[in-house]
Amino acid sequence: MMYNKDCLEGIKELKTESVDAIVTSPPYNLKIKYGTYADNKPRQEYMKWIKDIFHECKRVLTPNGHLFINMGYSNTDPWIGMEVGLMLRDEFVLQNHINWVKSIHVNDKTTGHFKPINSKRYSCPTWEHLFHFTKTGDITIDRLAVGVPYEYYKSNIRGKNTEETKPNIRDKGNCWFIPYETINNKSLRGKHPATFPVRLVTDCIKLTGKESGVVLDPFMGTGTTAVAATQCNWQYIGYEIDEDYIRFAQERLDNIRG
Repeated sequence: MMYNKDCLEGIKELKTESVDAIVTSPPYNLKIKYGTYADNKPRQEYMKWIKDIFHECKRVLTPNGHLFINMGYSNTDPWIGMEVGLMLRDEFVLQNHINWVKSIHVNDKTTGHFKPINSKRYSCPTWEHLFHFTKTGDITIDRLAVGVPYEYYKSNIRGKNTEETKPNIRDKGNCWFIPYETINNKSLRGKHPATFPVRLVTDCIKLTGKESGVVLDPFMGTGTTAVAATQCNWQYIGYEIDEDYIRFAQERLDNIRG
C-alpha cells in the first residue's frame, strides 16, 4: 500500500517487527527541487529528522531484517552521505557498504551515464552510497541471487566443483554497476529530480534471500520500490507527501499489472 502522508507519522502506526526489508533513498538535503518537499533543512534539523525516522524503522524491522539506504552527495557537500551513515551506527550495524556505480570507464570504454557538471575543480560524481544495515551485523544474505557470471568459468573450477554442482555465478562484490534507465522526458519519470533504477531495489530485495516479504519505503517518491516489490512478489508499504508523485506511482503500478 502507498500512503499520501508524512512517513514518520505513518511508520509510527505500523506494528513492531512487521517489516522484512526497508529500501529507500531519503532526500539528500542538497537543495534538490522536489515538487512539495523543501530540500534545504538546517543541517542539525535534517540529521535529527533522519535519525527519528530510522529509529522508528528499527522498531518495525524484523530481527533478521535488512535496511538499505541510498545516499548521494555533491562535490560542495561530500560529507552528507557519510554523516547519515555514521549517525545510524547508534541504531544499526553497517553490514555492507555498497557503491552504486552509475557510470564507469574501463578499457577505453565508458558505460552508463550520469549528470555532468561544469567545473574546473571537481570530477563528475558517478557513484552513490548504498548502506546495508542490520540489527546485529550477522544476518545471512544470498550473494549469488545478485551474482554475475565468471568470465573464465572453467579456469576457476577447483577440486570437485563441476558444472553440475557449481553454477557459473560468483559474488559481484560491493560495487554494483546499475545505470539509470534512459528517460529523457521529465514527465516520463513523474517530474521527480532524483529517481533510482528499479534494478537497484530488486537487487536489494534479492540479496535478502527471501522469496516473499514486506518491504517499506519511507520516501516512496514515484513508486520505484513498489514496482520492484511487485516484480519480486513482495508486498510493499510506502509513504509520500507529494500527491503528484503518488498519482504517478499508481499509474506505473497499474501499467505493470495490466
